[in-house]
Amino acid sequence: MARELVQVFVIQCKSTGEFLREDLTYSRFLTEAGRLHDVQEASETARDNLDYDYVISSFWEMEKARLW
Repeated sequence: MARELVQVFVIQCKSTGEFLREDLTYSRFLTEAGRLHDVQEASETARDNLDYDYVISSFWEMEKARLW
């Protein structure tokens, strides 16, 4: 089964440089950053958790392989 590229958004705190994880804790590693697939959802999550001390970055990555 072929995997496709999907656009993802990650949230980073500007003052600390740490990334917001899926469980709303922080990590300094991009690989541990939570991936969102909608820019509006990323913006709302960032504002709710970091006020205005954030930057949202977007990139394309291979979708995760399905195990079923």
